Amino acid sequence: MLSTTETPFCETIKSSTAAPSSISRVRKQRVTITLPYTLLERLRNAVYWTGHGPLARLISEALDDAVTHMEEANGQAFPRRLAPLKRGRPRTKVCPAPLAIPSAVADSVQ
Repeated sequence: MLSTTETPFCETIKSSTAAPSSISRVRKQRVTITLPYTLLERLRNAVYWTGHGPLARLISEALDDAVTHMEEANGQAFPRRLAPLKRGRPRTKVCPAPLAIPSAVADSVQ
């Protein structure tokens, strides 16, 4: 399930020798997701052994790479959404299986 909470703008400096004009305002939004335990452990191990920085940075960069790849495969960036995404897990319509009627009951009905 996805849940989001907006966070205020935060300032980041791109380098220690940056001029004041290079300070950019980055809007961030918190997203809560559920990942398979084994994937999460692999991510944590990768961060630990590579000194990559915070886990959130690794995930953000990986998602950015994945979306860029999808856009390249699409031939262009995807257009803006026409409506908000539905929240939560998708609910599939499953037809319930017919109930088995015990033979004693079926014989008495006929």
